[in-house]
Amino acid sequence: MRKPGRAVRRALSRGFTWRLSLLITVATVALLSTGLLPRLARGVPAVVAGEKGVVQPNPRPLQNLGSWAAPVSLSVSAIHAALLTSGQVLLWYSDVPFGSGTNSHANLWNPATNAVTSNNLTENYDIFCSGTSYLPNGQLFITGGRDDSKPHADAGIPQTFLYDPTTNGWTQGPTMSYYRWYPTNLELGDGTTLIASGKDDNGDIVYEMEEYNYETNTLTVLPASADMSTANTYIYPRMVLMPSGKVFMGGMYAQSMVFTPATNSWVNGPTLNFGQRIYGAMVLLPGLQKVMQVGGDPDESQAGNATNTVEEIDFSKPTPVWSYVASMNEPRQNENLVLLPDGTVLAVGGGTGGGRYTNPVYEPEDYNPTANTWTLYSPQEAQRTYHSTALLLPDGRVLSAGSDSGPMARTLEVFSPPYLSNGTRPTITSAPTSVTYNQKFVITTPDAATITRVALIKVASTTHATRFDERFVDLTFKIGSGRISATAPSSGNYAPPGYYMLDILNSSGVPAVMPFVLVN
Repeated sequence: MRKPGRAVRRALSRGFTWRLSLLITVATVALLSTGLLPRLARGVPAVVAGEKGVVQPNPRPLQNLGSWAAPVSLSVSAIHAALLTSGQVLLWYSDVPFGSGTNSHANLWNPATNAVTSNNLTENYDIFCSGTSYLPNGQLFITGGRDDSKPHADAGIPQTFLYDPTTNGWTQGPTMSYYRWYPTNLELGDGTTLIASGKDDNGDIVYEMEEYNYETNTLTVLPASADMSTANTYIYPRMVLMPSGKVFMGGMYAQSMVFTPATNSWVNGPTLNFGQRIYGAMVLLPGLQKVMQVGGDPDESQAGNATNTVEEIDFSKPTPVWSYVASMNEPRQNENLVLLPDGTVLAVGGGTGGGRYTNPVYEPEDYNPTANTWTLYSPQEAQRTYHSTALLLPDGRVLSAGSDSGPMARTLEVFSPPYLSNGTRPTITSAPTSVTYNQKFVITTPDAATITRVALIKVASTTHATRFDERFVDLTFKIGSGRISATAPSSGNYAPPGYYMLDILNSSGVPAVMPFVLVN
């Protein structure tokens, strides 16, 4: 058979090129209609139609978007997560049939080995949807939970529990005066723990607040002036301790409130511009003066459309008000906000609305407070919507787990942010295991000349998009030869007593592996 002539070959070539161009155009329109093309463009080399119809890779280097490790199997859906001073993470969920009254199931996960061991609550209670926070002695303090014996699912319990990271042992603490389910724990500057809100044994909101003294192991009901009935409170209220010693409650309802422990009194604060942000997330930014409220749903049933808007309030200003800052790339509710060692804030998981578990968002995104920008990162595999958790690990990675929906509910995933690929880590040769307020202390490191930031990051626990006591405390420091001279925070209002991770960051934005240090 004779080969086609030159004119025929050119016609065929032109036809191939035309068909290929048409195919690319149709595929592009399809991807744009699904919203996938921008995501692919961030993580996959672009393709272009080159000469003679050849598809060639875009030679531009890919943006560093971080990476996810393979999921790790758990026996529980981790709707509660707490970083322990042993370096392990305690993860738990009731994970038992409602009404059975059996102990809550818990796992210990070792980030260094990926080993998972069972460590169920030894007391015969259900601490599903409890409040959690750390005490100055390093023990985890857990308040309330669910009463499985009640015919309805909204009944709280009055019990408290202590978990000791040094022995991995559970003990029962004193009994609260009020039953609580979905309470918030907040450590104050003197080391006492404020216990707020929750639902009682009839499923009604508890307005009375209690305070726990870890030194005497006693609970005290605060005076009637501390009653939260005027605060329009919600379950798991978003609360942070400010350097003034006052407590700011910034969500989930539109009306923010300020509590003064010295007088046991509440006053109205500024109102959110967006209105209520149900299961949005709140974080105290580095600098300890700005509070940011992120995403959320205007519908209390969480069946509406989540927002991507973000508001910030600056308490260094004479008249603080909520102001919009840069919006997220994705609307989110039930997301987790994690303070990273470089001073940015990572939003992990959540959904765009339509229900608690529907329309999950797989890509985390990072907020830079200095640049006021959000950057999307590589997507994770599992759905992390309602009941999800996320925590910063001492090596700078981020744990993501929980959400009791979807085929990967009983797994955890670990994210390595882009800064871990920015060069060699600095190393800490030695650092004190404890410091007192205003104490000058020395960190020895061969990388001292490259260090641009020194900070303390409080050991955190989380559930239901609520961060208990998480804060990033910058330290003043001076660089010497092979050493850094730093000064501890001035008081408990800046850094409530307890355990922190010691963070040093180099000029490339890479953190060292962070040791634990006790601040008291």
